[in-house]
This record gives sequence, C-alpha cells and structure tokens, in this order.
Amino acid sequence: STAVRTGKEGHGGVSLLLIERGEGVETTKIKTSYTGAGTAYVTFENVKVPVGNLLGKENQGFAPIMANFNHERWSMAVGGNALNRLVVHDCFVWLYRRKAFGKRLIHQPQLQEKLAEMIAYTESVQSYIDIVTHRMNNMSYKDMSKYLAGSISLLKNQ
Repeated sequence: STAVRTGKEGHGGVSLLLIERGEGVETTKIKTSYTGAGTAYVTFENVKVPVGNLLGKENQGFAPIMANFNHERWSMAVGGNALNRLVVHDCFVWLYRRKAFGKRLIHQPQLQEKLAEMIAYTESVQSYIDIVTHRMNNMSYKDMSKYLAGSISLLKNQ
C-alpha cells in the first residue's frame, strides 16, 4: 500500500492505494545494517492506478496508517521487555557466580537493590503489556485504534 496526496493539505487529503509493480514503478534497494528488512526507494513516473485499487475511502487514508502503528509499537514493547527479562536473568546468574572479597556478589546489598529495581521495572512493564494486550484482544479494531493509541504509544516508550 502507498499513501498518496489526493486532496487538500493535511491528514484529510491522504488516501491509500495499492500500486502494483509495473510500468513507471521503479525500486532501488537501500542498504541497511538490518539485513532482514526489504528496504527500498520507490519512484513513480506517470503511473496509472485503477480506481478499484483505492484502499478504504478517498482522502481518509491517514487513520489506517496511524492505526497500523499500534501493532508495530505493541510488538516493539513486547520484544523490548523480553530482552529486559534476558538482561535481568544474565545479571542474576553473573551476580550469583562472581565472587569478590570472599563472598558472592549476589550477597552485596547495593547489588541486590539494583537487581530488585531491574526486576520491579521489568515486571511493571510486563503488567502494563498484559493490560494493553487484554484490551486489544477485547476491542474492535476501530475502538482499539480510537482508544488505545495513547496507551500503546506510552507502552513503547517504557
């Protein structure tokens, strides 16, 4: 899908079109550090698009674009918190195995406090993820887009 300007300035003049590869459509691969992404620069030169390739309603393409960000942000938050859990686990293992001054680091009060902070942060984010996920699973797509965008944006920021 491609967002195109079909009306006035601002978000009210954007439509979504399905533009198939063909005459006038050229892509140039963009090299990125992330090899899993198929990132490309796309140029359109006098491309004709059938009316039937309009996705949704004309000049109302901005809302679906923004709604799509909700799932992307949610998945980033879930993935990020999974990495938090791995870090906490690795820190715990390291503190347990490492000794200094004749005793394990896990028995040092300052390090116990730091580990407890890490665990509390990770668990609080997980709790928020669980709440938002429950709401996402029990709302219509339209309601989710309308009522959860702020919560999901905040979740990603965690």
